[in-house]
Amino acid sequence: MADKTHGQRLDRLEQVVQILAEDQLSLQKLIAELARETRRGFDRVAKQAEETDRRMRETDERIRQTDERIDKLARRADERSRQIDERIDKLVVAIGEFINQSKRPRA
Repeated sequence: MADKTHGQRLDRLEQVVQILAEDQLSLQKLIAELARETRRGFDRVAKQAEETDRRMRETDERIRQTDERIDKLARRADERSRQIDERIDKLVVAIGEFINQSKRPRA
C-alpha cells in the first residue's frame, strides 16, 4: 500500500464501503423476504390449526350423536329382550299347565 497515493487509498476505501453497503442492503432484503415467508408459513399453520379444530368439533358432535343413537338402540334392545323374556315365561307356564291338564284323568 506504500506505493499508492492518499487519493487512491481513499478511492479504494470508498469502494470497500460501497461494497459493504450493497451487501448490507442485500442482507436486509433477504431478511425481509425471509420474515415475509415466515409470516406466511405461520399464517398457513394457523389456518390449518383452525381447520383441524373445526373438524375435531364436528367429529366430537358426530360421536355424541352416535352415542345417543347407540344408547337408544340399546334401550330398545333391552326392552325387546325383556318383552321376549316375559313371553317365554308365559309360554313355559302355559306349556306346564297344558302338561298338567294332560296328565289328569278325563272324566
